[in-house]
Amino acid sequence: MEWRLIKDSYHTGFMNMAIDEAIMIAHREGLVPPTIRFYQWSPPAVSLGYFQDLKKEIDVDVCKNLGIDIVRRPTGGKAVLHDKELTYSFIIRENHSLVDDSILETYKKISGGMIRGLSYLGITAELVPLRDKLKSDSLHKEEESEIRHSDFKSICFSVPSQYEVQVEGKKIVGSAQVRKREIVLQHGSLLIELEKDKLFSVFNFPSAQIRERLKTRFKATSLEEILKKKINFSELSEILPRGFEEEFGVKLTEGKLTEQEEKISKDLLENKYSTYEWNYERKNN
Repeated sequence: MEWRLIKDSYHTGFMNMAIDEAIMIAHREGLVPPTIRFYQWSPPAVSLGYFQDLKKEIDVDVCKNLGIDIVRRPTGGKAVLHDKELTYSFIIRENHSLVDDSILETYKKISGGMIRGLSYLGITAELVPLRDKLKSDSLHKEEESEIRHSDFKSICFSVPSQYEVQVEGKKIVGSAQVRKREIVLQHGSLLIELEKDKLFSVFNFPSAQIRERLKTRFKATSLEEILKKKINFSELSEILPRGFEEEFGVKLTEGKLTEQEEKISKDLLENKYSTYEWNYERKNN
């Protein structure tokens, strides 16, 4: 069984979201096979979960000053600052024989592909259930009374999800999934390099003190921190597909967007993902 692999280049956040939805539409119409796309963001962008309140949770002025775009994803979950990372999108029919009916089980299966891929870099990652994550949390009770969960609920890499990919107790991949008209789309961010100060600067917090306290509690890591060396997108896009091929028992064949997908993505860019209505005013589009 052959699936398509797209090793893409840099795009704006608006175009990245438009391309992913264009692939969903083309796959729904039977024009393209299940597709995994690896891509990057230029300029850096904050992607907001579908149900989040942009003005409440993101410091728009800081983003403008730093040249960071803001785009709303079609997937749920928390906000992510996309900068020095590899982002993947995984698109497949929800009734495919290799996809489980359960959103959680599908999430675990796709994450398994990432974990296998990371093993080829010599990295031992694991999918940790939330209950185990909470057991290992050493936060003191007095700190809990001063810093509420709601103070940092906006940030993807600060919030434990039901299952998350960790290395040495720190989160390295943040993912979110949506199912729309029989198609599964899962996004995920694999951190290549982590700039904690930049990350925390783009989110709203009740006070500067709480921002700093949360920064010290931040449990995320990056490939460069783990590997103790530089690694680039090109290297990763060669290595990671092996993990997905193993996990799903398929062959990934490198391809590119079709002319129809390019046309659909340009329409979505203009009429949806670059609009104020989509990004600032939550709509059931």
